[in-house]
Amino acid sequence: MGLTTDEVMQISLDLVDWDDTPADSTVYVPGEEIETALVGIDLESPEIRLAHDLGYDLALAHHPTGMSARLDFPEVLDTQVEFMTDHGVPEDVAEEAVSDLRSRMDHGGHSSNYRHDPSVAELLDQPYLNTHLAPDEYGRRVFREVADGMDDDATAGDFVDALSEIPELAAAETDVRLRVGDADNDLGEVAVHHAAGTNGGASVARAYFEHGVDTVLYIHVGAGDTAELREEFGDARKNLVVTGHVASDAIGMNAVVDALEERGVDCDTISGCGIGRDE
Repeated sequence: MGLTTDEVMQISLDLVDWDDTPADSTVYVPGEEIETALVGIDLESPEIRLAHDLGYDLALAHHPTGMSARLDFPEVLDTQVEFMTDHGVPEDVAEEAVSDLRSRMDHGGHSSNYRHDPSVAELLDQPYLNTHLAPDEYGRRVFREVADGMDDDATAGDFVDALSEIPELAAAETDVRLRVGDADNDLGEVAVHHAAGTNGGASVARAYFEHGVDTVLYIHVGAGDTAELREEFGDARKNLVVTGHVASDAIGMNAVVDALEERGVDCDTISGCGIGRDE
């Protein structure tokens, strides 16, 4: 007997022992008797049509494409503040660090065509959902475990090497980059800033660095943010480690696929899902 879309969503939440669906995740078109799924990091209108034409019971995406998952996305940015305060950043400083990002995400969602991809799925009657924060939280815990397992005298380069052994990162076409800092810098205190909607840019990394954190981990970062941080902290022996967007997202989504297959759902992976996964 197949699963419902709500049950599929709950399976992704169960990976991190959550009960509530985050604001950046939603069921766009509900479905029942799901026994097959096309799973990808980005599934938009062409991939929805592909899932329909190939007869999949579900199109399961990681990134949000519309409706509440796009419009309410700024709500998950509260997690950025939680992560910063956990590392000693004062709450008012943390809120200020994320304020511009929150505004940009709010404006972006408000101006987006939030109906585009969901409406295609509706027209095709193709069950369709995305799960974002929970798989990312799974990946964050993997990164945190690596950070916590480093020796007290570890360097930034040692951390890069250890992260590079994670199967998804090892198999990726991208590599783990030390965007700010030198490989022989002390690793020190590590803030794993993942599963917070998106990266925090220069302002969030700056808040960490100015309040005692030595190394910040992002899964992606813009060139402008890197340039700012290099100019400000390049001589301060601070480190920004960037693991790679798609490979890092694959960590959590591969876990979702494994959990679904354990429940009898036959999954095919595209669009970055499946990197480093044992079939």
